[in-house]
Amino acid sequence: MLLKRIYKEAREGETPELDYVSLAHTGVSPEQNFSIKLVTEFLVAGIMEIVDDELFFHVHPEDLHYVIKRTPGRYCLHCGEKLSDDVSGQMARLHVAMKHAGVQSPSDNDPSGYVALNHFECVLNNKQHLKFGVKQAARVPQFPLKEM
Repeated sequence: MLLKRIYKEAREGETPELDYVSLAHTGVSPEQNFSIKLVTEFLVAGIMEIVDDELFFHVHPEDLHYVIKRTPGRYCLHCGEKLSDDVSGQMARLHVAMKHAGVQSPSDNDPSGYVALNHFECVLNNKQHLKFGVKQAARVPQFPLKEM
């Protein structure tokens, strides 16, 4: 995904205020991960909304609609269950020991049998991905500007 933040003109010495976000393209895949920091910032600014398991991203020229597959937190790689969060991961290890003892982790990259996500895993609406996606990233992306 390639985005550009467009700011309102500010007087000298003032911090410019975000006006809107312009979308050049949604990338080569409909899957998108949004960091907790970005989602928090954009929720506060009114640029994103989350309703149930859907994320709406208000960009120009068109709002994007994502289905949230997984939210930040720990997940069991064996059964997919969202696990209790704690600082040390003790509850995740307990789940794996109780429910999947002796079974090798499905992921070689995560031998513990669980994963901790620091992002929202989302999938863009297929029609929108076909409309705004690219096969290869453009050399000089075009960010559409709103007419004043």
